Order: sequence, then C-alpha cells, then structure tokens
Amino acid sequence: MRPDQASILVVDDELELLEIFSAWLGRSGCRIFTAPNGAEALKVLRTQKVDVLLSDIRMPVMDGVTLVRTLNQMETPPPKIIFVTGYGNISRREIFAMGVEALLEKPLSRPILLHTIDRCLMDCEDKWLTPSPEPAAQRATLEFEGLEQATASSAFTLGRGGCCVACQLPLKEAVSIDLSIRFAHEGLSLEAQGTVVWVDAEQKKAGIAFDFLQPQCRPWILARINSQNPRSFVPQC
Repeated sequence: MRPDQASILVVDDELELLEIFSAWLGRSGCRIFTAPNGAEALKVLRTQKVDVLLSDIRMPVMDGVTLVRTLNQMETPPPKIIFVTGYGNISRREIFAMGVEALLEKPLSRPILLHTIDRCLMDCEDKWLTPSPEPAAQRATLEFEGLEQATASSAFTLGRGGCCVACQLPLKEAVSIDLSIRFAHEGLSLEAQGTVVWVDAEQKKAGIAFDFLQPQCRPWILARINSQNPRSFVPQC
C-alpha cells in the first residue's frame, strides 16, 4: 500500500504537534484522523478503518502504551503502530513485543516520518528485498542445535518484523548488524541485515529488526511468520 492510499490516525496531547504531523501527512495524500489521547483514539479506531496509528506515548486520560494494550485485546487486527516520544526512559523491549513497528524520537523531521510510514505499509516480501549499501557496524554469527530446540528454550524467537536471540556478544542498541544464524538439525540458516532495537545485557539477549534477508533464507522465514502470525514485531524471547 502506498502512503497516499493509507488512512492514518495521529494521537498526541500537544495540539501544535498534532497539527504539524497532520499537515505533513496531508500533503502526501493520506487520509488523516486525529485524537488528543488514547481514549479518544479508541473511539476513532472503533468506527474508522485505520492503516497506521502514529501515537505519542505519554498523554493524559490514556497513554500510548495503554492504548496499544487495549487494541491487542480486541478481536480485530490492530493497525501498524508507530510511537513518537520525547522520553528516553521507556522499555524498548516491551514496546516492540507489543507489536509497535517503529519508535521515533522528538524532535522529528518530515522525511524520517514519511520514510517510516512507507516502511510500515510495505509487505515483508517487499520490505526485506534490498540490502543496505553501507556496511553494518557490528556482526553476530551464531549456531544452534536446531530451530525448534532454540525456540523451545527461548534462545531464538521470530516476530513479524525481526527476532529475539540469545547472544554472548556485547551488542549495541540502535546500531546496524549483520546477523548469521545456523540451525544445524534442520539445515536452515538465517542471513540478515538489521538493527538492534533492544539489548538485555543481564539475560544476554537482543532484539533485532530485519532490514534485509538473503534470498536463500527468505522463504522459510516468511513461511514460519505467516503460519505463526505473531503479534510481536520483535519478540521478548
């Protein structure tokens, strides 16, 4: 889906930002809805088809996290979700596990916002086709006895947009990564470029959002995601 075909709900208690984001998106041809808090956003979501939810996190009446948790309890699939925040003390691990696809920090530029929405609206089959021209800042090469064994032990879990993996390496958040994983029993491999979206140094686990998948591993990964239909974008493991 192209952005000019999408309906977007913008939720923010700062009316100035609400107007700015709405103007930015309106110039791209999007259909725009607005709400000043999560409670008002729910009213819109119950009556209108919304493709992307662009929400602040800290708001009165109902904050963004409570809004997303409420959506996840509803029978209808939630829209693609982007959080915008001016605060750094939030659990990135929890946010991506809830199904949020992107976390943007204020102040925010229009090109970054439009690029993020464009990525959210793309199908995974199209989103992971193009490798980055820039070399990754870090690399992890891992091997597990088997895919099912690693999944059962929470050493590896797939979400809609990435994976959680047990890793002894000191990975850095918000930094690009080349990820190579071999599952010996099944003879499968995962070769990806991505971004480390969270790190738990104590548990030695990391959440990685995929940016590109090598063609040889794309079929089994997409098939597994489609069969499991995970709600998490990047799971907690």
